[in-house]
Amino acid sequence: MDERVWDLIDRVRHTAGKVGGAAGNTARSATRRAGNLVDVTKLNLQIFDLNGEVSDLLQEAGRMLYGAHQGEMVDVEAMEAVLSDLDEKNGQIDELKERVVLLKNSRPCPSCGAPCGKEDHFCKDCGGKL
Repeated sequence: MDERVWDLIDRVRHTAGKVGGAAGNTARSATRRAGNLVDVTKLNLQIFDLNGEVSDLLQEAGRMLYGAHQGEMVDVEAMEAVLSDLDEKNGQIDELKERVVLLKNSRPCPSCGAPCGKEDHFCKDCGGKL
């Protein structure tokens, strides 16, 4: 075969390799982003459930408070338990919200997959360009 044909075949092979590598990188990136979205959705569902529990506890605390207003005896230990549960649930909600913010304000490194800030120019783990 002519040398020019071999050169053309080599260039096509080289270009096909680059395109295949780029397609693989794109697929890996899309997979990471989809996983990130799933994680955010799971966290938001946990927050939703905890908000429901907080609402129930607030209703219970309100009933106790109104009972005390009406002159009923209030079980102080029960009220403290409800308030303690409220503090715990609200703390859990705050932690989950922080995790959501971190997940939304990060992007995966295309080289190693480590989470990086949206404004970062280089990965803190591998040093790769973002």
